[in-house]
Amino acid sequence: MTATENERVTPVSIGTARSSGPSVQDFLAVDSRSVPESLLDHSSASQGATDIPKSRYVDAGFAELENEYLWANTWQMACMEVDLQNPGDHVVYDVANQSLIVTRTKDGAIKAFHNSCLHRGTRLRSDDGRVASFRCPFHGWKWDLDGKLIELPAEWDFPQVWQQPDSCLPEATVATWQGFVFINMADDPQPFATYADKLIDHFDRDFDMAGRHRAFWATKEVPANWKVCMEAFGEGYHVIATHPQILEFTADENSEYSIWPDSPHVTRFINGFGAQSPHLAELSPQQVVDAYMAFSVGSAKGEIPEGMRVDVPADANPRAVVADLFRQAMHARFDADLSDCADTELLDAILYHVFPAFAPWAGVGQSLVYRWRPGSTPDTCFMDVIRLAPNPDSGEIPDPASHQVLTLDQSWHEAEAMGQLADVFQQDMDNLPKVQAGLKSTGKRGVSFGLYQETRMRMHHRMIDAYIDAGLEADDRDAAELDRWRVPAD
Repeated sequence: MTATENERVTPVSIGTARSSGPSVQDFLAVDSRSVPESLLDHSSASQGATDIPKSRYVDAGFAELENEYLWANTWQMACMEVDLQNPGDHVVYDVANQSLIVTRTKDGAIKAFHNSCLHRGTRLRSDDGRVASFRCPFHGWKWDLDGKLIELPAEWDFPQVWQQPDSCLPEATVATWQGFVFINMADDPQPFATYADKLIDHFDRDFDMAGRHRAFWATKEVPANWKVCMEAFGEGYHVIATHPQILEFTADENSEYSIWPDSPHVTRFINGFGAQSPHLAELSPQQVVDAYMAFSVGSAKGEIPEGMRVDVPADANPRAVVADLFRQAMHARFDADLSDCADTELLDAILYHVFPAFAPWAGVGQSLVYRWRPGSTPDTCFMDVIRLAPNPDSGEIPDPASHQVLTLDQSWHEAEAMGQLADVFQQDMDNLPKVQAGLKSTGKRGVSFGLYQETRMRMHHRMIDAYIDAGLEADDRDAAELDRWRVPAD
């Protein structure tokens, strides 16, 4: 066996190999400001090396098990508190085959009701808005904002219903955190504070999401399974082939992926910016800064507008240079003092993930939020992108951005105010239907994830199985129902 072949043998300690070049922790060690303590908390845990059955992405039978046991038993972000400012304000949250009305009650509480009339199942609300009560459009049954039945036409004919305890709209459990509203449809769910403890610990200490306003929000229907879409935004490995235009200022292969065994519902991915990809020959600090600035102003030709180019010393840290430029630009744009923000907070993609499908970015410069939900078939899903901007120091907070909805046939370029991010997102979208189609090939029946860069994905699949297994056991159903799709043990 040659030396090259030796190097390709899977190591005994799976998932310990890392890319050459500086790590995220190396970047943080030379940051020009004090780095948030949370970012120094990183952890890795091997998830094995087995292939994941491709059928998990395409089979209706597996999607049905997810709908019944995953989505009905996990915490999900349903909306933002800013959408529920007054009594009667409500958001319709649809996921899998379930629908909830998340609303503000008269006493200021937030509740989530199953969006189904207790008469014959009609959806009570199809759109977000503000109402004084929830009235069925079919026969007129009506519930108040607390979910209590208050009107039943021809009530004489329903003595078994009127004024009975089960005439109230069934509720899901609600939790709020840093401006977001979460729901869980399980009968007795694990408290959100425990479920998302690592996220809460990090953000409550170092990242003030509540001190920001919603500057952009769009939902797009995507022609791929929700896991295919979610996984496309969970690693930096695809940058070299999908986003080559950002390689000059993106340390793609040097990204950090954290799994905390004591907080399994929370993981993290950090992709460093303002540093070049290890796939390229060495660039000067000037070249890295120029490339980043050209991208930031949306220059397709990589040209920097006159007056914006800065001279960068040969021994400078390009991350520090770009971060300083961002501090100045964001202060002018948002009237917010970011002088104490670390370079990493302004530059890097610091993407946390709360299982199964909520992903908030930490930091300031790249403050995005993602959410994924399954579509009507295993071949479609919905992806939400929200951008949060720092509140102005003046205290005059802009109105929250309205909700834009993009269909399967529309591109991210049609989302107003998305800016140059639309180019990057659309590159991902162009790949996803190809992935979904290729997963149906029977030539190779498994997906081979990387042992470090994609280890969180393998972990998520194992967690999906754990939720389905628990549900099957609780319903006294044979676990063999999952066997044809189950992630093999190593």
